[in-house]
Amino acid sequence: MMAEAYQTFVEKFPGLVKKDVLLAPYTTFKIGGPADLLVEARNREELVAFVLSARDMNIPITFLGGGSNLLIGDRGIRGLVVRNLTQKIVIMGMKGAMNELKTSGTVYVEADSGVPINKFVRYTVEEGLSGLEMHLGLPGSVGGAVYMNSKWTNPVGYVGDAVYQASILTNSGEVKTVPKRYFQFAYDMSILQKTHELVLSVVFTLKKESKELLWKQANESIAHRRATQPQGVFTAGCIFQNLSESDALTFATPGHSRSAGYLIDSAGFKGKQIGGAVVSSVHANFIVNMGKASASDVLQLISMIKEKVHSQFGVTLKEEIQHMGEF
Repeated sequence: MMAEAYQTFVEKFPGLVKKDVLLAPYTTFKIGGPADLLVEARNREELVAFVLSARDMNIPITFLGGGSNLLIGDRGIRGLVVRNLTQKIVIMGMKGAMNELKTSGTVYVEADSGVPINKFVRYTVEEGLSGLEMHLGLPGSVGGAVYMNSKWTNPVGYVGDAVYQASILTNSGEVKTVPKRYFQFAYDMSILQKTHELVLSVVFTLKKESKELLWKQANESIAHRRATQPQGVFTAGCIFQNLSESDALTFATPGHSRSAGYLIDSAGFKGKQIGGAVVSSVHANFIVNMGKASASDVLQLISMIKEKVHSQFGVTLKEEIQHMGEF
């Protein structure tokens, strides 16, 4: 029956559907098996059409944005994978004083969920709009950043902080606008991780600011990123969440440290390698694909880290990366 549904879907979108596509190249980890079907949505209309059609045919759907913060199984993903390549950015409106002598004011900017978040940050900084500059260099897409409520720690800032409202496609097929509070943003979390609704576009509320000052702050953030995180290698970003303040106190970590990377390093894992996957010598909360790592290699490392950190510090590390597909 599924084979028939696949064929019907292919026939409905001639020339737009690829079969048995290896997904590794579409992720920052460069790991992952094949998708049964893959389509690339270039605009919002295509995105909605692909999703509603697949739902009508009872074909499972998986969304893929920038492919960061993600581990795809070696056996790949069954059903349809939708790569979200929507790219629209629009200034929706302004409020407050907007002249050369006074730069106070709020600007509302809408971005499609497929826009690379780094591209969007560069756009806002170049427009002299403050609120996202600390995220310069963040991988992934706008939709993924909202889904995960992506963060930066120096200075602390979450993508969700700047969200005003968003357009989502509900599980019943309705397109609706929801306010910021709908997402219930928390550390590495939004309600989307429970509802699995699809973000179509996001309106951000930003403040007018000196472009020169914003570039200075953005470049300071990216310099810190480059100094403290592995560069030029295949990773999915941080593997584990940092500890809450209460957990750090409860488990009496060394110096009450909340850093997952510090605990992993203290447990002796820097440079630990299984197959083609190795714990970064720059930052222990990163696992690097040396070129031929499998998802199985990564999972084995993750399991070993969790076990050793728990036995040494009593802490159960929580994964930050998302798992997709069959392992």
